[in-house]
Amino acid sequence: MKRFFLLFIFTASLTFAQYSYETLYLSPSVYFTNGNYSTSVKSNSISFYNTLQLIKEFYLINHYDHLLIDDKEYDYKQQTFLAGGIVDLFPYYIKFSYAHYKGDFDYKPFSFSFNDYTNLYNIDLVYYVDWFYLGAAYTHLNQIGFAKAASNQVTVRLERILSNEFFISVKPNFTRLDNGKNLFSASLKLHYAPIADFLLKVGGFAGERAFYFDSDLLTIFNQNYVQKYQAFGQVEYSLLALFNVIAGYQHNKFTDFNVDYLYAGIKGNFQIAK
Repeated sequence: MKRFFLLFIFTASLTFAQYSYETLYLSPSVYFTNGNYSTSVKSNSISFYNTLQLIKEFYLINHYDHLLIDDKEYDYKQQTFLAGGIVDLFPYYIKFSYAHYKGDFDYKPFSFSFNDYTNLYNIDLVYYVDWFYLGAAYTHLNQIGFAKAASNQVTVRLERILSNEFFISVKPNFTRLDNGKNLFSASLKLHYAPIADFLLKVGGFAGERAFYFDSDLLTIFNQNYVQKYQAFGQVEYSLLALFNVIAGYQHNKFTDFNVDYLYAGIKGNFQIAK
């Protein structure tokens, strides 16, 4: 486990983009997130990401997250371990990942605790043509523990570079749960870059989804509740072309409660070899 943890110490994220093949690319990042639930529950997490270009056609991605939730009746700790890769065969991209989530529940009123484990498998296929990114992603999730659950998720990617300043993304999503319930939703995201070093992102989704995995952000809403909608805003500023400082806000509506997240992070962008 110690060796496995060290694999995730350096971290970051990569959107589909074209980099010079004359150099190798390394992008580590770290994020801090604070969550406030309408039920008075609090959460805090620290996340690490890393993207490493091994050869000109292949990037290794990994992610570690440590989440703590504090409630008057229980404490919950969840650790995320994710590894995967991106195959760049321009104009085609293949992104795949495996994630393992380990949760530890500790109930305060009496001596009772248990663990749960979730395994997630994802593959994302993307095709670029005439300023469009078109594709689809499939995710299978299997949760084992006090409450068992499984889901299959299909997300369609419809994205377009509108200009040097604007980028738009629309992602319809279908999820089938193991109880037979079918969920449909659609997300919208807009990027606006008024100057070279500044990026604004706004968006959200409407509909219904559960156990939703975002194959771009490598994040999951790992709750046994149906999520109804989301709205978010994020700003990103580049420092000396080597670091991006990121801050954002996110509002989420679930069936029985709301969650507001504030997050901030820093991402590095390094060329490591000729």
